[in-house]
Amino acid sequence: MLNNGSSKPLYIQLKQILTDDIKKGIYSPSIKLPTESELCSKYNVSRITVRKAILDLVDEGYLVRQQGKGTFVKSPKLKRELIAVNGYSEFMESTGKKPKHQVLSHEVISAPKPIAAKLQIEPESPVVELKRILYNEDQPLSFEITHYPLALFPDIGRFISDGVSMHDILKQQYQVVPTHNTKLLNVVYAKQEESRYLACDIGDALFEIDKTAFMSKDQPIYCSLFMMHTNRVTFTIDSPYT
Repeated sequence: MLNNGSSKPLYIQLKQILTDDIKKGIYSPSIKLPTESELCSKYNVSRITVRKAILDLVDEGYLVRQQGKGTFVKSPKLKRELIAVNGYSEFMESTGKKPKHQVLSHEVISAPKPIAAKLQIEPESPVVELKRILYNEDQPLSFEITHYPLALFPDIGRFISDGVSMHDILKQQYQVVPTHNTKLLNVVYAKQEESRYLACDIGDALFEIDKTAFMSKDQPIYCSLFMMHTNRVTFTIDSPYT
């Protein structure tokens, strides 16, 4: 319990208790922190004291607030090689974690000019537009919009479902394996759609990755736009010394 007679402010004492509980694993990234009201009752302190302790722990990187869901222990940032060719599923498996995908929608559309240019097809050609959320355990990691040319992948929509790797579909159904890609990395700010899918606040900083994947002879096979919260991933570049 907190010591009202101590010279140390109550919110500092509460911060230390919560920090110790996080380090002990009592509160893990998959467990929701008690509400402010519950913490007030548990430690017999005011809401102001609880809020100050929580805000400090958010600022110090221990906690993260998810809009409409509550406060959670912050997951360690994933380290992702920026120039890697492997897809999300292969990457998650390499870290010992199980991939988790949620398909939001997939439909055949006429390729807008920017998408057609990336895929080296005629504007208005049919492409499948796939929207998904990719997770790190139970936390949204990436909101993804990908386009696949139907001329290269006929009827691809019938293979798409939750939990299925798109790279596996390309390999098993079409004998296509990405060999290299190009990526453009920018920082943008979450709008309403990204806020909803990434469980973050509107205006939060996001990594925006514009990717085009190729197979041999520089044939584009798909293009993707990824949105990832800057607090959830860090990128590395492993370049050989020459």
